[in-house]
Parts: sequence; structure tokens; C-alpha cells
Amino acid sequence: METYVYAFVIGGTLALIGQLLLRKWSFIRMMTIFVFIGMALESVGVYRFIQSFAHAGVETTLVHLGASCIQAVKTGDFTNVVFFLSFPIFVAWMTAIVCKPRGRIE
Repeated sequence: METYVYAFVIGGTLALIGQLLLRKWSFIRMMTIFVFIGMALESVGVYRFIQSFAHAGVETTLVHLGASCIQAVKTGDFTNVVFFLSFPIFVAWMTAIVCKPRGRIE
């Protein structure tokens, strides 16, 4: 039960930080900051500790993407990073095919 609480607290804290950053900065800048936070946490060695008790609270965020990039550089195995980069591109591509654009492209 406490695993769920830790996942909720860590994931909620990351969501709160994201919402606070969105008030001041653009979505792209906020995403970049989260990826760099994950890179910094993995470089220092703190990410594994956070991941051990928060599990899905941190593994479903952009922080995990940054940590996966550093892990790939350390180990030389880039399969995790390829999945995390290709899946959102695929979902965006499928959404663009299925949905009509509402905005005007100039």
C-alpha cells in the first residue's frame, strides 16, 4: 500500500512542478526542464533511489526519459530511449491522421 502512496506523492509533486512551470514558461521549455532534471538525477545517482520506492510515480514522466538517456550512454544500450522517443511520435502521427486540424496553418 505504501508503494501507491509514494508513487502518488512523487508523481503528484512532479505534476505540481509542471503546472507551476507552465504558468511562467512554454510547454516545450517545461518538457526540456523535466528531461534535464532526469538527466541530472541519474548522473548524480539519485534517480535509482527515487525509482526504487516511487516506481510508476516517476517512471511515467519525462524525468524517466532523461534518466533513460543517461543510462543508455552509460551502458551503450539505446533500445529504451528509442522506444521512449518513437512512441510519442507514432501517437502524434496517428492523431494527425485521425483528427481534423482546427487551427489555421500559416
